[in-house]
Amino acid sequence: MSKITCNFDSGRIGIIDESDWSNIRLEILPDIEGSDEFMGFNFAATGARGKECNFTLEHAGNTRWAGGWKNYRIAASYDRRDWFRIPTTFDGSALKWSHTPEQDRVSYAYHAPYCELERFALVERCAASPVARVESLARTLEGRSVNLVTVGEPGTGKKAIWVLARQHPGESQSEFTAEGLLDRLIDPADPLSRSLLKKAVFYVVPNMNPDGSFRGYHRYNAGGIDLNRSWSDTTPEKSPETWYVRERMRQTGVDFCYDIHGDENNHYPWPVRPVGVPSWSRKQADLLGRFEEALKIASPNYQPDLPKPNYDHTPGTDPLAMAISWTAETFGCPSFIIEIPFLDDVFDPDERFGWTPRRSRLFGAASLEALAAVMDAL
Repeated sequence: MSKITCNFDSGRIGIIDESDWSNIRLEILPDIEGSDEFMGFNFAATGARGKECNFTLEHAGNTRWAGGWKNYRIAASYDRRDWFRIPTTFDGSALKWSHTPEQDRVSYAYHAPYCELERFALVERCAASPVARVESLARTLEGRSVNLVTVGEPGTGKKAIWVLARQHPGESQSEFTAEGLLDRLIDPADPLSRSLLKKAVFYVVPNMNPDGSFRGYHRYNAGGIDLNRSWSDTTPEKSPETWYVRERMRQTGVDFCYDIHGDENNHYPWPVRPVGVPSWSRKQADLLGRFEEALKIASPNYQPDLPKPNYDHTPGTDPLAMAISWTAETFGCPSFIIEIPFLDDVFDPDERFGWTPRRSRLFGAASLEALAAVMDAL
């Protein structure tokens, strides 16, 4: 009798031994066999109501982001809407947790998933708005649509603001963030959104990688391409997602771009700036700095000044393979990544829920306040 299942949208796990609830042995599957770029999982356990279950994710220490297992808590849900957290232990090799389900079926995931039905609902809300338009920019390798939501009407002097999310499909919090931003933009009663749309047109891709999202991948598209390392040499055959978004950017121009991602190791939102691109200028840096100062006020959990990974910031060292690098160099605009945490917010922790989809949505909405602070200077 099967106890563990993952044959559903965004589901993914390797089953080693499911014969005994007291010792369920599993493993995280990499997108590409042999890769150390793995972290995400999403599966359901059925039939364990009232049983003390012990789960082990073997070989979890082999991922390049193994530091993210420190103080990590599993996301669990009985209805796939309310995701609560369960403590884990990590011995450097395996990740373990114990749980006694209160219902017959429970889902476990690295982070609350964002599935196709939610994406369809978001796109339909936008399509129904009088200020937004929805189009399919491309078909993926598996035939899914890469949807572009355009909010606002083009006009003389209006700025082109681009927002990308979920190039890495396992980073589901990035799509929740884009959802919060879009829902605020199309809200006819929101005075900030009405003001922004008089000055700018927003081009939002809420999911850059729908194939990888459906497959439960963490990093790649269906062809094994890391989209956020393909911007300098993309082809429509290998990464149509990047190719067609890039071509539309050439048509609209880009005055400001932020690319929303998820971070495995840090306990707060933080930025990645493309300061190694050859043409990075004082103006780009100043505008980005003003945006970030405003974002710290709009969303105080944003931490741009804490120590981060040691990127090489020497001008000319950036190969322009990432979206923010390519856009900054091509259009001379402020462009950067916002990393949203998988781990709980260390400055404002939530013992039951951790970092939630709602927190991501609120962060996305708050980013519009920061954008308003620099709009006139773009």
